[in-house]
Amino acid sequence: MASSAEEAARALRDIAEINARAAGFQDYQAESGQMVLWGIAYLIGFALTGLFLDYILLIWTLVVVVTLIIGSSLARRTNPDIPGIAWRYLALIGSILLLCVLINIVMWPLTPKQGSMLAPLFVATLYILRGVQLRPRYLAIGIVLAVLSMAGFVGLDVWFWWWMAFAFGGTLAISGVWLRNF
Repeated sequence: MASSAEEAARALRDIAEINARAAGFQDYQAESGQMVLWGIAYLIGFALTGLFLDYILLIWTLVVVVTLIIGSSLARRTNPDIPGIAWRYLALIGSILLLCVLINIVMWPLTPKQGSMLAPLFVATLYILRGVQLRPRYLAIGIVLAVLSMAGFVGLDVWFWWWMAFAFGGTLAISGVWLRNF
């Protein structure tokens, strides 16, 4: 009889593990569209900044507003069963933006290059934290994003904006495509 109780407990653990893995794959697929969207947004924002540095605030304001509109629509389509998903999405992204703005105010004066590192490093940190807690693929993505961002910041002064466009934006978009396939 002890053997059957042990077998039943093992079966329940196996079922819980399968459920957790299935939830992980669903999470990866749901997140993949946002990663592609924000990767393209970063690619466009950094590339335009590289071309028109004097208009950095206007560029990023437009890029963020357009991406927020598209992203909230995408969140609603991807997760129609979650009530208020668009508001949660806007609150999450809004809190990241608010943190970046407040850090700029507190640490003023920052160079455009320094200020532009806040969101990428914060996003990389969020993926690292999420990966440590739940999803190992996010851990890998966060580490790659942080390393590439810091490498560009430290070593690529003249090419920094182009590096960030392709290294950060491109990696984020490619990661979204990678996650979509799971």
